[in-house]
Amino acid sequence: MSAIVDFWRSKLLPHVPYVIRHDFWRKIFSLFFASLLTWFAYQNVKTKMEMVKIDVRGVPVLFSAVEDGVTLIPRDVSVDISVEVPKDLKNLKNTDFFLDRPVTKSQVEEDRPVELRVDMVKTNVPIDNLRVLSVNPDMLPLNIDIMETKDVSVYPVSDFSELMAGYHASLVRPEKLVTIRGPKKLLDTVTHLETEKIPLSNVTNSFSRQVDLVSPDKDIEILSGKIKVEVRIEKNPPRVFNAVPVQVLFGMNGANSFAVSKIQPDAVTVTVLIDNVPDITPAQIHPFLDLSGFTQPGVYTVDIRCWSDNEHIKVVEVIPAKATVTLEPAVSASK
Repeated sequence: MSAIVDFWRSKLLPHVPYVIRHDFWRKIFSLFFASLLTWFAYQNVKTKMEMVKIDVRGVPVLFSAVEDGVTLIPRDVSVDISVEVPKDLKNLKNTDFFLDRPVTKSQVEEDRPVELRVDMVKTNVPIDNLRVLSVNPDMLPLNIDIMETKDVSVYPVSDFSELMAGYHASLVRPEKLVTIRGPKKLLDTVTHLETEKIPLSNVTNSFSRQVDLVSPDKDIEILSGKIKVEVRIEKNPPRVFNAVPVQVLFGMNGANSFAVSKIQPDAVTVTVLIDNVPDITPAQIHPFLDLSGFTQPGVYTVDIRCWSDNEHIKVVEVIPAKATVTLEPAVSASK
C-alpha cells in the first residue's frame, strides 16, 4: 500500500497541475456532493415533467357578459373536467379550477344553450403544462338573468277607515321616481312601488312624512331611501237628505196587535257626515219610530231615530226630531 502511495506522490502527482492537486481530497468530496445534488434535482424535474390524467368533479362555471355595462346574476352551476397535470399536482381539487364562459346579452335574453369548450377552463393556482382534455357537459342551458335598474312611480298606502268620523283624506302621489335594481325578468313585472302604511288614527290636519318603500320581492333592491308623501286631511261638509221616509218598528207581537193609521210627518230631513264614501244614496239612511214599548192604541209622540247600513255614515241630525203616530187595533185583533 505504501509503495502505491509513494509511486503516486513521486511519479504521478508532480505531473498533475497544481490547480487540481491543491486541496485534492476536498475537491473530490465537493465533486461527490455536487453529483448527489444534481441527481436529486434531476429526479425532481423528472417528476414534474411526468404528466398524469385526473378527473375533477364540480368545477364552477362563471358566466361573464361580453358587453360593457351588463351585469349577470350569478348562477350556481358546475361541470366535470378531465385534465393532464404534472404528477406532483395530482391532488388538485375543484376549487383550483373554474370555467369562464363569456355570453352576449342576446344569448341571455333568448335563453339558448351555450357551448363549453376546453379553452375556457382557468385555474386559481399556477399550473405549468396544464392540458384540458374534456368538459362534461359541453353544452349548458343558460337559465340566467341580467341585473338591471328601472325607475318607477310611488303609490302611497293608508287605511282610510282609521280616520275620525267626518273627515276624509287624500294621498298625494310623489312626482319623483325611485330607482330599483334586480333581475330583468322580475323588473318587467313591476310598474310601481307602494309605501309602508301611513297611519291616520286621530289625525285632523294635513301633514307630510318621510316614509319607507316596500319592495315587492326579496330579489328587488330599492336604491332610493325614504320618500316624502303629503297627506291632505279635510273635514267633510255635512250631507243633507230631504224627504227620507220614516219607518216603523214594532216588538215581537206589536205588528199583529196594532195598525198605524197615521204618522206626522211621514218623511224627514237627515243630515249626515260621510267618511271617504261620496256615492251615498238616501236608501242607505233609515229614520224609524220604535213602537215596541206601546201596548195600547192611541196617539203618541215618539222620538225619530236613525241608522245606516253603511259604517262610513254618521247621522248628525234628524228634522223634525219627533213624530206623532196614531195606533189603532189591528183588524184581525178586533175580530
